[in-house]
Amino acid sequence: MKGEYVKRMPLILPLLILFILLGVSCGKSDKSAARKPEVIETKSGIEMVLIPAGWFEMGTDGGNANESPLHKVWVDSFLMDRFEVTQEQYVSLVGSNPSHFRGDKNPVDTITWADAALYCNFRSRAEGLQPCYDEDTAECDLQANGYRLPTEAEWEYACRARTDKERFFGSDERKLRNYAWYAENSLERTHAVGQKQPNAFGLYDIYGNVAEWCNDVYSDDYYKVSSPRNPRGPEEGDLQVLRGGAWNSKADDCRSAWRTGEEFGFVDACIAQDSMGFRCIRRNHID
Repeated sequence: MKGEYVKRMPLILPLLILFILLGVSCGKSDKSAARKPEVIETKSGIEMVLIPAGWFEMGTDGGNANESPLHKVWVDSFLMDRFEVTQEQYVSLVGSNPSHFRGDKNPVDTITWADAALYCNFRSRAEGLQPCYDEDTAECDLQANGYRLPTEAEWEYACRARTDKERFFGSDERKLRNYAWYAENSLERTHAVGQKQPNAFGLYDIYGNVAEWCNDVYSDDYYKVSSPRNPRGPEEGDLQVLRGGAWNSKADDCRSAWRTGEEFGFVDACIAQDSMGFRCIRRNHID
């Protein structure tokens, strides 16, 4: 038996070496799968991250009625502001600051949807890009190469960052304070952006601080008729979508699927105006 084992050694050794190499290779592959966010700096000096295209499960069947049904959606890749638009960035282009909670690095707050869209156009022009919004009709050209607000699907896809739990960090609500400024830890105000931990796409304050305007008109039951590819919301309605929760939100509102609607320009606002802000996106022209 001993002699037979020795004879087989030349055959066994190469196989052992191959298994070891495969094990090392698999380890490297796993590490490379968790890629660092691709961050670019725009001509305006604002950091954006590349959000890759992909499918995801949007909404939930276990939350509020307006978050269902759970449905599969494809989103093309795009660039998204790494942080919520700050007061410093807003003032540099618009020249005024409507915010209640003052601070250059704090997110701009008390912003109507219309003012957010107008800022997007200002930023587009400042960088020599084609504005997305018609300032007379508020219509948005999604094919323009300038800045705009994210569609509701783009926002949720970016927020989830390839996860399918209630929140991108998992289901343990106690961990929320590591990622968001909300009612339990905000001291009833906004805070400078980027102080909490980001999601896997490199986005900060996607939960809490200020609720973020989306491009879409809001409807309670839109998900029942939503397109599976790049949905852009209902054709018409009286409300615009807000996402992510804010400094005054309870933990349950700081979830990936949470959604609400608010008046275009603060007419009879149902939630605090100083809890509303935004971040911009633009098309990815690399694809």
